[in-house]
Amino acid sequence: MAIIHYDVTFSGKTPTLIDLKHQIEKRTGLEVHLWKDALDKDLDHEWPHIGHVRESGTLECNECDECDLEITVGTTGVRVTFVDPSVQTYFRDSIVASLVDLGGEWKARLSPLVGKKWTELSVHDRQAARA
Repeated sequence: MAIIHYDVTFSGKTPTLIDLKHQIEKRTGLEVHLWKDALDKDLDHEWPHIGHVRESGTLECNECDECDLEITVGTTGVRVTFVDPSVQTYFRDSIVASLVDLGGEWKARLSPLVGKKWTELSVHDRQAARA
């Protein structure tokens, strides 16, 4: 098992966690739950690639094997953190694709399944997304 970080950068304003949640639901047709973390305002959190941390939380989807990913929104990017291989790849890649929809930059290839809503995936596709 490994903890993996995906950093999606933005040249303009980064989306809020609520913006991201709504875009994922629009893109996938899935119900997504969001839990926001409390940030200590006295601490100055600045991370490479994403800038000063504005908000942090967890996105979860029960239909995608109860998958959950940590999201950290900064001033110049958004970090997606997950445990590999336990995360459901369709949901993970749909989060990244949703960030791109919202103006983010991502250069790596995503699963072609992210172009479909969850209900449009065949049984075979859903099983492949779990691999």
